[in-house]
Amino acid sequence: MARRKSSKRRRRTTTSLSLIGLAETAVIGSAATQMFFGTNLLSFLTGYADHQSTSKGYGWAPGADGESVITLPELLGFTTQGWSMEAVGGNYGAGGSFLNSVNGNVGRNFLPSIATAFVAPIAFKFAKKTFRKPINAVNRQLKGTGVRL
Repeated sequence: MARRKSSKRRRRTTTSLSLIGLAETAVIGSAATQMFFGTNLLSFLTGYADHQSTSKGYGWAPGADGESVITLPELLGFTTQGWSMEAVGGNYGAGGSFLNSVNGNVGRNFLPSIATAFVAPIAFKFAKKTFRKPINAVNRQLKGTGVRL
C-alpha cells in the first residue's frame, strides 16, 4: 500500500499595521466628516474646529463657529466650562438643529467630499505601484515590527 502524502504546512501570516492604508483611511474619513460635520477628522475628534480663523476658538464653545461646524465634544455635551447635560447634542443657535446643520454642510461640501472619496483610493493605488521598490525596501527593514508601508 502506498504511503499517504502529508499535507503541506500552512504558512502563518501575522497581521501588521499598514501606514499607507491608515493614511488612505484618514483622508477618506476626513472627507466624510467634512461633508457631514463641516470640519476635518482631527478637528471633529478634538473639538478644535476654528483653526483657520484669526479668533482661535473651539467648535463647542457657544457661538465660536456659527452653526456649520459640528464636533464630537459638542455632541457629547462638553463646553468651555466643562460637561453639561443640557449641552448634549450641541448648540445650533436660535431655531437651528442638528439636522439643519448637517443638511447645510452636505449641501456645501457634497461634491468635493465625494470627489475626494473616489479619487483618494485611485491616487493611493497609483502611488503604491509607482513607489513599489522603495516601499518594499522599507518593508524589509520594518519586518518583524508589525508595521509596514
